[in-house]
Amino acid sequence: MSNFDSELKNAFQQLQLKVAVTTQQVKLAEAQIAQISRNITHARLTDQELSLLPAETKTYQSVGRMFILEPIDYVRLNLKNKIEEGELKIKAIEQTKERLQKNVKDQEDSIREMLSARH
Repeated sequence: MSNFDSELKNAFQQLQLKVAVTTQQVKLAEAQIAQISRNITHARLTDQELSLLPAETKTYQSVGRMFILEPIDYVRLNLKNKIEEGELKIKAIEQTKERLQKNVKDQEDSIREMLSARH
């Protein structure tokens, strides 16, 4: 009986560790989504402000530690591309997050089953 208890204890500890790691990955995914959302909001606000400027306005785009003179249409196109890429990244991260949350739920169910099987 003690052999069964030690095996159960090891399995329980491994599942607890998996749940902790997976929960941490979910939190990381949520942080990434929040950061990308802030970047998208910033890009949208910048594009909105640029849309109010005349077409002949000189605009500069940062490249590393310097700024390059670019036409306003090019800068707005880059902002729109940045927004689209961010939205795609968010979708991918959300899918990963959902999969991780499902794994956490499955692992928690496994823990409950182990505990109920012991009694």
